Amino acid sequence: MATDYLNTAESIAGQAPDGDFLLNLLHRVDREQLAELAGLPLSEVNNLFTPPAEPDTRKLDIEMPGGFVLRNINSDDDASRAVHILQTLNLSPEALAKLIAGPNPQRVAPEPQPAPPASPKEEGGATIQEMVPRFATRKKNKLSAKALYEYGNYHRKFVEWLETRKKKKHIPVHSITRTDVADFIDDLLSDGIGERTISRKYLPALNGLFELAQTIGILPEGQPLVSRGHKVFSKADAKKAAVTKGYKPFTDEELKAIFQPQLLSEAQRPADFWLPMLGLFTGGRISELAQLDITDIQQHDGIWAISINGDGDKSLKTLAATRLIPIHSTLLDCGFLYYVNDTKAHGTKLFPYLTPDTFGSYGATPSERWGKYLDKIGIQDKQKVFHSFRSTSNDRLKQNGVPEESRCQFVGHEHDTVNSTAYSKPHNLQYLLDNVASKLDYPGLDFKALKYSQGQFSKILSNLCARKARQEAHKTAKINRGQRMPLIKQIYDATQSGELIQPFTVQDLKTWVARSKIVKDDGMPYAESSLNAILSNSDTKNRPTTNKNTKVLKSKVDKGGIHGYWFE
Repeated sequence: MATDYLNTAESIAGQAPDGDFLLNLLHRVDREQLAELAGLPLSEVNNLFTPPAEPDTRKLDIEMPGGFVLRNINSDDDASRAVHILQTLNLSPEALAKLIAGPNPQRVAPEPQPAPPASPKEEGGATIQEMVPRFATRKKNKLSAKALYEYGNYHRKFVEWLETRKKKKHIPVHSITRTDVADFIDDLLSDGIGERTISRKYLPALNGLFELAQTIGILPEGQPLVSRGHKVFSKADAKKAAVTKGYKPFTDEELKAIFQPQLLSEAQRPADFWLPMLGLFTGGRISELAQLDITDIQQHDGIWAISINGDGDKSLKTLAATRLIPIHSTLLDCGFLYYVNDTKAHGTKLFPYLTPDTFGSYGATPSERWGKYLDKIGIQDKQKVFHSFRSTSNDRLKQNGVPEESRCQFVGHEHDTVNSTAYSKPHNLQYLLDNVASKLDYPGLDFKALKYSQGQFSKILSNLCARKARQEAHKTAKINRGQRMPLIKQIYDATQSGELIQPFTVQDLKTWVARSKIVKDDGMPYAESSLNAILSNSDTKNRPTTNKNTKVLKSKVDKGGIHGYWFE
């Protein structure tokens, strides 16, 4: 029967068919008439003509029974489909011929088929809210605690802004546009945030989020990131800011005011005297110098040197900050090694009474005290701070003819030319002593009255270290007393002080508990199951029942199955 239909179609065509002519002829038929003659629902007829989702593009000729040939058919599936259509319709050859050769043949477009359901990623995908804790997890061991904390603040501010703008809580990363970021920048500017701050802090933080999204496959590889290319702070602006907002070197007159004899005789703490001296003759950052261990004062081949490194609890701003530099002869003449010897009775640190801040920096308190000292002697220019010693020493080296590469190695700056990084080794200690440190001369200053005597700060050190011990004991007692308050309240307080970065995982919480020595009333540490139980102890409105004054604790499981917690 099917061959009769094929022969009928061939006779209508009037010549040998080419391509998939039979399917083309059938598509000319009015579908409604075809359904009526075949006694089938229109939807079923339309389904017969729906092509395969992925047609085979091979070309071949099919010879049907009776000698009828279909030439250049896309595939054997097309031929069998044509026969299947005819057999399903079960029309007489006459009826088929009448339909195909009718006066107003028309090709009826296939009935629109419902689109395949979109994947969850297409419908929504990973949200920007999910990226914030993932970034913190990925960068935990790569960024300093302070940088991680600041990035988290910038991320949350952007997320809160997006939620307000888009009026929803779950915002897919791929839905965020360049215009969104541009509008965020405009709003920051309207709120008084400076262009330099946006360019150097906010945008790098946002870049980190979108770069991570691209790294883990949420955004297509090679797709331009919406956070890049925003020209908020140009090179011209940077040069202008360096003049108007950068750190200025101290003038000769200011140096005379700083290094007057009273600097030593009236110093209430060893760092008040030795940190300015070290800053002037090393160009070091205050955070680098305040954290020095006694063992960082070393002797190599008869040359006394300072090893600036990130070992132990120390941290450095950049890789280039790691360096070994000779101790200037003026420091040795002023009794620096005597002081180093005095500190050995009080622990391992050069300034043993100092404690790191929340972010692990030993320079916070000395920096604050230094600011007050400058105010006291009348230096109140906001561009004159401890970091000005770095500008002062670097400028003095430049004026005395020390090449840039040598200066960079001495003060811990990047010098990333191919020649210096790939084809040459750093200067040795003897070279730095003879050709760099010796160029740090200050002929207008008289250091004779600033000579430290053995044991001069011993009593001060003993008192300060005893005070530090009392403070630590008080802190431990306070922590122990704190066990009487619900743990959820302690966790909340830690998030507000920045000790615990939100959102946090159970592992983050365990780390904080261990670091802060949080224990139960019986003195035993909290088990992970206990922490989970405490975090899940909430009422039907997700409010912690252990302390009604604590803000709402919220949580969410990310795609990796990790639970994240945060307070709102």
